Amino acid sequence: MGAGRETAGPGRVAVVGGGVAGIAAVKALIEAGVEVFGLERAGELGGLWRLSDDTAAYEGLRLNTSKPRTEFSDHPMPPEWPDYPSRAQLLAYVQEYAERFGVPGHYRMHTELVAARRTGEGWLLELDGPDGPYEESVAHLVVANGHNHTPRLPEPPYPGTFAGTSSHAHAYREPAEFAGRRVLVVGTGNSAMDIATELAGQASEVLISTRRGVWVLPKRLLGRPTDQWNGALAAVLPWRLRQRVSQAMLRLAGRGGEGPALPPSPEGVLQDHPTLSDTVPALVAAGRIGVRTGIERFEGRRVRFTDGREDEVDHVLWCTGYRATVPFLDPELVPDPARLPLYRHVFPLDEPALSFVGLMQSTGSALPVVEAQGRLLAAHLSGRLRRPHRDRMLAAVTSELHAARDRWGTKRPHMRIDVDRYLRQVARDLAERRGTASSLAGRRVIVTGAAGTFGRALGDRFTALGARVVGLDLVADETAPVPVVGCDLTDPESVTKGVEEAVRLLGGGVDVLVNNAGRGGPAPAELRPSEEVHTQLRLNLLGAWEVTAAALPHLERARGRVVFVASRMALLPLPLAAAYGVSKRALAAYADTLRLEVGTHVGVTTVYPSMVRSPIHDSTREAGLSLDGVSRPEPLEGVVSAVVSAVTARRAPRDVATTSRGRAEMALARHAPALTDRIVRRTVASRLAAGAFAKAPLAEGLRRRHGRDG
Repeated sequence: MGAGRETAGPGRVAVVGGGVAGIAAVKALIEAGVEVFGLERAGELGGLWRLSDDTAAYEGLRLNTSKPRTEFSDHPMPPEWPDYPSRAQLLAYVQEYAERFGVPGHYRMHTELVAARRTGEGWLLELDGPDGPYEESVAHLVVANGHNHTPRLPEPPYPGTFAGTSSHAHAYREPAEFAGRRVLVVGTGNSAMDIATELAGQASEVLISTRRGVWVLPKRLLGRPTDQWNGALAAVLPWRLRQRVSQAMLRLAGRGGEGPALPPSPEGVLQDHPTLSDTVPALVAAGRIGVRTGIERFEGRRVRFTDGREDEVDHVLWCTGYRATVPFLDPELVPDPARLPLYRHVFPLDEPALSFVGLMQSTGSALPVVEAQGRLLAAHLSGRLRRPHRDRMLAAVTSELHAARDRWGTKRPHMRIDVDRYLRQVARDLAERRGTASSLAGRRVIVTGAAGTFGRALGDRFTALGARVVGLDLVADETAPVPVVGCDLTDPESVTKGVEEAVRLLGGGVDVLVNNAGRGGPAPAELRPSEEVHTQLRLNLLGAWEVTAAALPHLERARGRVVFVASRMALLPLPLAAAYGVSKRALAAYADTLRLEVGTHVGVTTVYPSMVRSPIHDSTREAGLSLDGVSRPEPLEGVVSAVVSAVTARRAPRDVATTSRGRAEMALARHAPALTDRIVRRTVASRLAAGAFAKAPLAEGLRRRHGRDG
């Protein structure tokens, strides 16, 4: 294409990058009927799997994820390939995938995006192609340029001056260039392990420097590829429990070798990017690869390590990773891609004309993730899936970031993805849009507590799915996403009037009632019931009872649904918040009884969320009785999705947990209550030992009985 300027057609999309992320995005957009073209600087597709000076690939590179955990869902890998294919095999696979779905015809090769400037209609792209510079306008820009092409070196540099040579793993191609040399490999990631293995046959000495310990997993465990065990466990267990099982399996299958070994990691096996190697542990044990601690300083050709040891080396090979960069975007728009808050790791919160595919660090292969992201993007750009309200996106991003920091600490938490959990979430997003748009279109819904955290999110989601929603709350709130009728749920007369007004606003009927209103607060069971206890019981139990009874004639005529939002504390009681747990357990009992009476005509479901970050916990926290260390927060959106699923299911489910951990806790509480009590007591005792309730007067009795008073 020659120099010049073109205008964007309606909804025209540009995808930057011709690696797996870009290919998956273009393929999904083609299938969704979106007008799209891709941009790739190189002369062929394949991204980092190409063997070229501008990629990090080397000839001996192999996958660290097995075939079933790597392949695209609609393009299986050849059965005769090994469990862990080579670089050349994966490149051929990706290019064949692109050809099969007509992707290359939508790409402009040897074309670089120099700069992208935001305009009122979309983006003005400054491009440099085979025939020179030109400009082009598009409505939407998809960044899929990868994040493994800008080497990251230690910052600040280590003290001293190194007199030998050094290079980054990005420049490594083959071990022969290091024949007879003493090489220090810095890092313990998969590239470091692969390169160290290759160098052990060529270099005169190979050392690995690690600042911390590392889990080095075998590529096969108990007869099958290691990553397939984690994939199977991920379907039924939360990651912490999965981690314990995984570590037990690793100990069971321990190699039991003698001699030196890589130091173990102080963290859990699922709390860092997995490192797989069958060869490095054996080479270390045999003395062919030496293990060193972190670097302290350089002195000529000598390297001093943090444990005081010194070695003389000829070359330092930095296997220290890469920085994520988007040089074509204004730094004010994206200061640091690795810290960019993205809803579903795809959509920026405040830039609707920009999306990202592949800007993540997955616990497994990138291919299934970018495939899912491409489909999510295509559903949005084709008009089949709306971007959620900004508040909902921010809540989801914030919740995911808290969870990522809890699991991975400060190691790029914005980019972290648990591959199994993420794929399930995107599948729910897409299935929910397919399955609920028609079933919720025009449905008449009442949500209690509509002005609170849960209520706002529920109103926003139901409205987005085509339902007509009216809320009930103590005070009418004009800022809520749905009309809110002022109603005191603890006053029978107010409830009667509030439900009548809601029914009028909905056009004379109700199809769905979501009893979401609730109140929490400190209430030790050993003390006489305070006014706070009476208030919680009246609102959490009797308020839901009042509203349900008032709305029931309408629900029966509509053959509708009632959903009660209870709490995990209805199943796993916790101390110091007795009124909340008791009221929610009574609410579940009321739902069970109601089901027996009206279940032939009205579906009745109880949803059991765990802790969600919201103001309901503020009073408990202010009283010094916070159970933050006992209850692990979960995403608000998961609770909303559970309610929507209950409302739209063909048959109303009886009880719904909102997370896989919640399902495990529900089963444990019901089938092993004594064991459950012991677990809770031990957890609370550990919190007391840590001084969690030291300044809480209401916890005086608990501290005294545990010997922690004073």
